Amino acid sequence: MNTTQTNSAKELTIFQVANIACGLDIADVKEINKHIDITATFGAPDYVRGIINLRGEIVTVIDLRQKFGIKPDELNENMRVVIVESRGENIGLLVDRIDDIVTADPKLIEPPLSNISGITSEYFSGILKTDDALISILDLQNLLKV
Repeated sequence: MNTTQTNSAKELTIFQVANIACGLDIADVKEINKHIDITATFGAPDYVRGIINLRGEIVTVIDLRQKFGIKPDELNENMRVVIVESRGENIGLLVDRIDDIVTADPKLIEPPLSNISGITSEYFSGILKTDDALISILDLQNLLKV
């Protein structure tokens, strides 16, 4: 990490996956889709919930509950698909709900714990301490590794 990134505040999109507050750099978020019409796919890894049609582009949707080893939930009106880009391709991350956008002071970010609710720390780049919560900051590259 370079000094500029370390010392400058980051805006994070905060969302829930089961009982885990997760954060993702807002620069990595292309859009948040609330109209969830996911078509199941066969032969894909269990964490792939399916695909969606995003204005004519087929986008794979990863269920973060499944990716984290948590039992998937039925789709509901609070769930959202967070669209990110990885290796030139749009990918959707299914989350339980969007909470907020916060500005993260780098001094409040600590290294990830070795185990977060049974989830390996490789999916996280750090933990943000706020007055209200501990937010697990996603490492998008490791999360989307095949």
